[in-house]
Amino acid sequence: MRLRELSNVFSSVVISSFLCFTFLALSSALPVHSTELSPDNFKSTIASGIWFIEHFSPYCGHCRAFAPTWEELVKWNEEQTNNGIELAQVNCAVNGDLCDANNVKGYPQMNLYKDGEFVETFKGARDLPRLQEFLKKYANPDVSEEKEIPLAMTTPPSPVYNPSGTVEVLDDSNFQKTLDEGPVFVKFFAPWCGHCKKLAPTWKNLAQSMQNKLTIAEVDCEAHKSLCKTQKIEGFPTLVFFNGGARSEYNGGRKLEPLTKFAEKASGAPTKAIQASELELVVSEESTVYALLYSSSSYGLVNALTPFFAPLFGAPMVYTIADPPSSLSKQFSSTGASGWVLVAFKDHDFQTPSAVYSSTSPAAAISGSKEAEAISQWIQDNKLPTTIELTQDTFQSIMNAPSRPLVVLTGVTSYNKDKVQSKFEEIAKKWRRKTNGSGAVSGLKGTRPIVFAWMDLDRWKDWMKSMYGITKGSQEVDDLAVVIADHQVLQYYDTEVSGDRLKLSSDDIFYALQAVGDGKLSPKNSENFVERMARYLNEKLVSFESYVVNNPFYTLSIVAILGVLVFMVLRNLFKDDPSVDYYGGRMGNAKGDRLD
Repeated sequence: MRLRELSNVFSSVVISSFLCFTFLALSSALPVHSTELSPDNFKSTIASGIWFIEHFSPYCGHCRAFAPTWEELVKWNEEQTNNGIELAQVNCAVNGDLCDANNVKGYPQMNLYKDGEFVETFKGARDLPRLQEFLKKYANPDVSEEKEIPLAMTTPPSPVYNPSGTVEVLDDSNFQKTLDEGPVFVKFFAPWCGHCKKLAPTWKNLAQSMQNKLTIAEVDCEAHKSLCKTQKIEGFPTLVFFNGGARSEYNGGRKLEPLTKFAEKASGAPTKAIQASELELVVSEESTVYALLYSSSSYGLVNALTPFFAPLFGAPMVYTIADPPSSLSKQFSSTGASGWVLVAFKDHDFQTPSAVYSSTSPAAAISGSKEAEAISQWIQDNKLPTTIELTQDTFQSIMNAPSRPLVVLTGVTSYNKDKVQSKFEEIAKKWRRKTNGSGAVSGLKGTRPIVFAWMDLDRWKDWMKSMYGITKGSQEVDDLAVVIADHQVLQYYDTEVSGDRLKLSSDDIFYALQAVGDGKLSPKNSENFVERMARYLNEKLVSFESYVVNNPFYTLSIVAILGVLVFMVLRNLFKDDPSVDYYGGRMGNAKGDRLD
């Protein structure tokens, strides 16, 4: 009997300890610096005043990623003396019934309450400026200005774009002004264009879905030809995303879902604060990742670098890590406590980054400096993925990328697509390790990034045959024909130095890539002689036309000078010769021919 009692007591202790440990683990899974509420104190706590409550779960990845931002918001709110707003949290893993009662549909969800009554749920991008602006709307106006915030600590209010949810019509008078106000997604169209007419209702729906988030606009290129020519619009409809001087032509799907997905990602915050422990998980989930490791004492650094991230349009995302542990900084060659480092990861490879950019420059010294150009170039050079399928949506962004990549390309069918993708991923990882992570080839033509890509032969067989001579042929992976495409000059390489056909083999491809870089392989042209000549002449005419449009006065001056020269030459050729008489004979010397 005594043994049974002791056993029961022991079991009770173990269970109690386990429950206690579980509770502590759950409640401490995220850093909490704001009041934590439970069913016992929720109603009584929020009964008076304005409360902004985060409902979270420690198992939620988005919650863990959002935790540093919440901490910054708590700190910022504490500095707003007597603004009348309190922040608190509810752990939904522990208090699920309370979260259900508060109509929590996902994590993290932030609700605002006033005097115990629900007011609204925060919606939109969960970045610090938008959260601050949201809280300012509810701050007590009588006391919110009692404390003057130092200029260095203030955050400009986040502007509201597209408040009406309608398409904005742009012309020469308001185009640049609209671009200067913030990000804009613009459709360039012609009224007679069938594809434009088909896109019109979808574009209106896009404007509605992006209300208060992003300006959706359009330009009628029939009515405003000069504006469209300035923007280098060559076909209709052309969709272009503008943000802070950065420009990206959209080549994805034209249905509402892909358009909305792109718009939300491109218009969202280009950076996202995470903890150092989360970086490896992020790299394992995303094919291309940028990470900024910096010291929190480097005031304003993230804001100073953000304009350089605008051309990424959210893909890839830049994850920021303040005060990373020394082991992480050392691993990626940080320049010490006073410096910062940008790291690019590809192919889910956390151990071998594709590129590292280190600096000790303070935030104030970056803008307008030579380093600003270097940062912009570094970001563009490392933007491309290592492996990708070329589709109608991805073709232009890869083949005509500003970094001028060489694309190792093959054709696939439904039979071998998965095998080819797996083979290319294997070869790509070997190539990156061979190039110390960069994935680029250097040589006579400079440094060129390499992308390994495949296209659906069932859909693009005619195009691939005419451009690169690729046909279905063998279905076996190791025997597939491969080309190295330099698409921007419409040239390609399909053989090794020995003259043998290039196949899907890492050795064959690596030797061929280096031979291309060293200028030891001669390219083939995707166009015949007539097509190349026509394109050459067209490019010269376009270049001449562009020069005339951009330099009208200089051009007129040259034309005037040439006109004068031609006139003088013609006058000298056709003026009267005084040594010829009116009867066609030559006149003699008036004095020498006289008999006297």
